[in-house]
Amino acid sequence: MIPMPDMHIDYNRHLMHKNVWRVYVEMPMQNAPADDPVFMDIAVDVIAPDCDLAHYIVARMYPDYESISVRDSPLSA
Repeated sequence: MIPMPDMHIDYNRHLMHKNVWRVYVEMPMQNAPADDPVFMDIAVDVIAPDCDLAHYIVARMYPDYESISVRDSPLSA
């Protein structure tokens, strides 16, 4: 049984405390193996204490990325 938490820290709370980073990812996409890749730009919001960890998390989530970039400052409310 999962206990009832005393507190719930949601996305807005992380945003208020500047722990949300927008990470931009360029991903190759192919409909079939013989097709030339088409690149799709994706923005991923990541909860992390710093931009380095946000970058690492996205690199692990999307290992086939072409490029990744993160701004030097977190998102703000």
